[in-house]
Amino acid sequence: RSSDLTSGCKPLTHPRMELLSSTAVPLGFVDCHCHLSDSDFEHDTDAVLEEAKKVKVLAILAVAEHAGQFQTIMQLSQRYLGYVFPCLGVHPVQGVPPEEQRSVTMKDLEDALPLIESYRDQLFAIGEVGLDFTPRIASTEIGRA
Repeated sequence: RSSDLTSGCKPLTHPRMELLSSTAVPLGFVDCHCHLSDSDFEHDTDAVLEEAKKVKVLAILAVAEHAGQFQTIMQLSQRYLGYVFPCLGVHPVQGVPPEEQRSVTMKDLEDALPLIESYRDQLFAIGEVGLDFTPRIASTEIGRA
């Protein structure tokens, strides 16, 4: 599971890092897009995060896909303070399982915005934004509107 967390991650390096002592700036990874609020992690979040730490993941940006995950993301960020950083937003494709997938709607955004606003002082970033014009999801002009 740690490979899921670090796939696509690159070590934190920069030409000027040689000027800093290795004790001042630990080298490792930052997972900049992790769905810790997904139900796959419900029963083993602690183990997953411990494994991530073992492979030098220094921080995790936990990204919500819809308003229903916001509370979980905020709880995780408090529970793992300084390690899990909350990013709230609305994914352009909503619905699971795949046969129920649809484009995000204004209603989805209207549900999310007041919650994002209420957490604004605690957020690290806005995550999951954008438009998905994939034909299987947004197959009509209305779906892309």
